[in-house]
Amino acid sequence: MIAPLPLRQRGLSLIELMIAMVIGLIAILVVTQFAISFQAQKRTTVGTAESMDEGAVALYTLRREIMGAGYGIIDTDLTACRIQAHDARPDTPATARDFNFSIYPVLINQGGGGAPDTITVNYSSSPMLASATMLIQDFAGDETTNLKLTSRYGFNPGDVVVIADSPKHANIDPAIAPRDCSMYQVTRLPTDADSVDTIEHRNTTYTNVVGSTVPSRFNKAGGLGITVGGVVQAGAKFEANKAKVFNLGPNPISNAYTVQNNRLEFTEGLSGTTTVLLDNVVTFQAQFGLDTRGGTQADLQVTGYSDAMIDADGNGEVGNSGDWLRVGAVRFAIVMRNRQPEINPDGSCSATSTPPSWSWGSATAAAMSADWQCYKYKVFETVVPLRNMMWRPS
Repeated sequence: MIAPLPLRQRGLSLIELMIAMVIGLIAILVVTQFAISFQAQKRTTVGTAESMDEGAVALYTLRREIMGAGYGIIDTDLTACRIQAHDARPDTPATARDFNFSIYPVLINQGGGGAPDTITVNYSSSPMLASATMLIQDFAGDETTNLKLTSRYGFNPGDVVVIADSPKHANIDPAIAPRDCSMYQVTRLPTDADSVDTIEHRNTTYTNVVGSTVPSRFNKAGGLGITVGGVVQAGAKFEANKAKVFNLGPNPISNAYTVQNNRLEFTEGLSGTTTVLLDNVVTFQAQFGLDTRGGTQADLQVTGYSDAMIDADGNGEVGNSGDWLRVGAVRFAIVMRNRQPEINPDGSCSATSTPPSWSWGSATAAAMSADWQCYKYKVFETVVPLRNMMWRPS
């Protein structure tokens, strides 16, 4: 019997193996390129979506804040008045200091050389009183004399109040410098029969509306006196029926918004606390919307925009209360940047060829980072009407 011969078995030849490897490498290269391209597109899409979301948040936040500007403080006797104040807690007397400021419904400080602007929004936090009450008893600026008002309705311990001449001295006699407004904090509402409609302001502790005992903050031991340019005037006084008292509430709002280190942030004016709102913000620009029509107008209309305050009422003086009361709107632009840069394979950048712009201006390359062309940008801009300015009493 003859055994069958085994079949000859052949493996892959070297040429076949090399062809298979080449095909495999080509497939890997195609998949890799596709993955890289997909990842780049995903990064761009996600970055754009994030910029849209963050820009929308910034726009909403600023619109809501700016629309409230001026509540409770729109008055010719208070707006642009220099306010003399004192910061002193009775439990930490070493930190006491005099300071002064002026209240404007909204203030825009232009950043030089293309730098971001700063917009400060001011309004009262009092939920009850949106207009001033009159002082009906002379007040010499001392600590022990209570403020007697036509009505103290809406006042509570802890509320910050400002006293202002009405009208300002300069409106009576141009030779007399206008007196400073004065700021105090309510510490008690006396209830005895002789103290009806009076408010107390002492450098001491007080019981707030929730029953907690806290130290006053804005009352000076002995009192502020009556000042002009911060200098106490001997024998001066706020006169009965000629001075107004404004209630700014327990926490007057004075928030300043700007961009620092590519972050949109706001600083609380009285506490000095800074909070970051958003990252990847390139710049923030704003302008006043002003009513520049001549003469006295029954309504408020925006007829032009300006970076800085101008002589809007045409009386020959820039920055008086009449000019500030003609601010009817604010327009602003926020420039957002994608989080991730887009860099070409050769290391160059061409994601953006020209600096971002808005309807009244544009960013400059010198004011942006050195690698600004590696990013994509989105500009958000809007006009915000100041409803409290338009609805103010005539």
